[in-house]
Amino acid sequence: MRLDLHKQTGLPIEFDTAASELILGDGLNRPSYNTRRVSDHDRVWAHPVPDEDRQIYYYTAGLWLAEDEAAWRQARVIYGIVVIPPGIFGGEYVKSGGQYHPLCGNNRQATSEIYTVLHGTGHFLLQKAAPPYDTIEDAVLVEVQAGESFVVPPDYGHLQINPAAEPLIFSYAVMDGMQGVYGPFRERRGAIYYEMAEGPERFVFNRRYPNEIPLRFVRANEMCQVPMLDSPCTYHRIRDHLPQLRFLTDPTWFPETADLPGGDGTLPSAIELRYDPAGHRLQGTGLVRRGSPDPAGMSHGRQAAGQTQRPAHHS
Repeated sequence: MRLDLHKQTGLPIEFDTAASELILGDGLNRPSYNTRRVSDHDRVWAHPVPDEDRQIYYYTAGLWLAEDEAAWRQARVIYGIVVIPPGIFGGEYVKSGGQYHPLCGNNRQATSEIYTVLHGTGHFLLQKAAPPYDTIEDAVLVEVQAGESFVVPPDYGHLQINPAAEPLIFSYAVMDGMQGVYGPFRERRGAIYYEMAEGPERFVFNRRYPNEIPLRFVRANEMCQVPMLDSPCTYHRIRDHLPQLRFLTDPTWFPETADLPGGDGTLPSAIELRYDPAGHRLQGTGLVRRGSPDPAGMSHGRQAAGQTQRPAHHS
């Protein structure tokens, strides 16, 4: 079966669900692919993973229509696509390794990134810190459904989690040449929270971090960070607004209105997190505290998500 991603991206792209492979149509460049394997995450999994060392996700380098290459290069921004098939590893939902963006400019802030989910459900775990990344000021889980976008504010480290039984496919727009800072996540074996598919707690605090703070939860569809990027946030919409998206390369241009809800330290009231196993999505807003009870029906979600689909291998 093939998923047509043209409506979501504006580009001639399909996704082969059997091979877990992107199919790029005419007019697009042929970007290189970067892959991550089980062993690449040995230093960030919640628990040791005995699985065979196979590919767990991949992403494209800069992707563009031939006539647009100059515009992207002039803006120093790249657009690409990430594919994370479903899976559970050591009891944890499949995830990326986590990174901060390096500091840049005279104000010594990290740059932003724009994410748009094209298919599936994504949980984007963000944690705010500055070098040497010893103190986490804010921890947020952003749930993003297909067709929704959000912007990672400056100075938030981030990783992506696929908590559902279907592939998570999303696009990214980020400064060209940006070299991620992975060390702080590896030194503490992951982010400040793990999202577990198995066990009594859905979100488990990583005790290698010295300060335990609540994990806040927000939905992308409840935010309006950058109105020009409201749905649908296609390749063309980003391309056409590159001059207005200077914050991707210069954090001093990041609009205050694009901060995450409560990101200034004003936290909403605590609530109980609920999980909808049929829709594979979280319900409610506010704080998510460690030790929330395992919601009813989670075993159904675990069983479905355990049907891991192996991605195609790309050079």
